[in-house]
Amino acid sequence: MKTQLKIFLSLLMISLLGISTVNSNLFAQKVFEGYWESETITKSTLPMQPANKIEKQKTYFKNGKMKTVNTTDNTTIIYRFDKGVAWTLDRKNKTYNEMHFDQLQAGMKNAKNKMAQAMKEMDPEEREMMKKMMGGKMGAMMGQSEEPAISFNHTGKKKTIKGYSCSQVIMNLGDEPMMEMWMTNKFNLGNDFLKIYQKMGLIKSDIPKNSKLKGFPIYTTMNMDMGIGKVKSETTVIKISKTKISDSEFSLPKGYKKLDNPMPF
Repeated sequence: MKTQLKIFLSLLMISLLGISTVNSNLFAQKVFEGYWESETITKSTLPMQPANKIEKQKTYFKNGKMKTVNTTDNTTIIYRFDKGVAWTLDRKNKTYNEMHFDQLQAGMKNAKNKMAQAMKEMDPEEREMMKKMMGGKMGAMMGQSEEPAISFNHTGKKKTIKGYSCSQVIMNLGDEPMMEMWMTNKFNLGNDFLKIYQKMGLIKSDIPKNSKLKGFPIYTTMNMDMGIGKVKSETTVIKISKTKISDSEFSLPKGYKKLDNPMPF
C-alpha cells in the first residue's frame, strides 16, 4: 500500500510539473533531456504514515520517458508516458510491478463505486466520518465531490534558488491554494505528463489554456487535505544536468520477474 501511495503521489507531483509547462510549445527551447537531483521533505498527519520524512531523488528525463531513483530507500520507478505504463523495481529481489495508467483509472472508478455501496451500509457516525474524509481537496481530485476549478496566480515575486532566477506561481484548487511553484525559464520539460494526468482522471477540472506557464519548477510546496489527515510536501531541485540519456535507462532490466499488480482496488 505504501508503494502504491508513493506511485500515486509521484504521479501527482510529476503531472503538476507537466502543468507548469502546458504552453511549452510556445517557446523555441528544445525539450529538456538529462537528469536532476532533488530533496523532498514530507510532513504528514495521516494514520500509519511517518510524521516527518526526508528523501533524496535522482530523476532521469527524456521526452516521453522518466526514471526516478529514490536514493534514500533505493526505490526505482520508471514512467513510460509513451507506453502509458509505470514500473516499480525491487532491485534486491530482481522483481517489478507494472501499472498501466488506463487500468489505474478503471480501478479508481471501481473503488469509488465500492465506496458508495459501502457507505450505504455504514451507520450514521461512520458515514459522516467518510464524508469528511472525501470532502476535502483530495475528494474533489478523486471525483468524490464537485470538482473545483484550477487557476494560477502569478504573484510577481522573484528570488534566486540554487543559482536559478525564479518566479512564484500559486496553483489554486477552487478558492484554496494547493501548490506553490518557484520556476525558472532556463529549462523546458514539455507537456507529456499533463496528457497522461488527464487520461488517468486524477483531476477532472480543466487546465486553463491561457495560464501562460512555462519553465521548470526549482522549488515546489504542495498541501493535500485527505480528510483523515494532511500531507505537506516540499521539493527542492539541488542539481540539474542537461545531457544525453540512453534509452536503456528507461527499459526493464534483464532477468527481472514480473509480480502480480498489488493495486488496492
